[in-house]
Amino acid sequence: MSRPEISTDPASLRRVGAPWRAGGVAVILVAALVIVVARAQGLGLHAPLMIVGFAVLTVGWLLAFVGVFLRLRQARR
Repeated sequence: MSRPEISTDPASLRRVGAPWRAGGVAVILVAALVIVVARAQGLGLHAPLMIVGFAVLTVGWLLAFVGVFLRLRQARR
């Protein structure tokens, strides 16, 4: 994938890192669903399903932050 030309197409800046951000949001939503289901079953914070849910939530936020970082880095160029 070639680098977008920001000076001629400002809309292309929104596409930089978009898969990372969208993937991060999707993972966050899945993790939130896992946490809500685990909590509805009466599981505590130290249950394996809750730990996995919070770990996946962390990965989702990291993916979203990578997408934001890529976009900011491209905008500074």
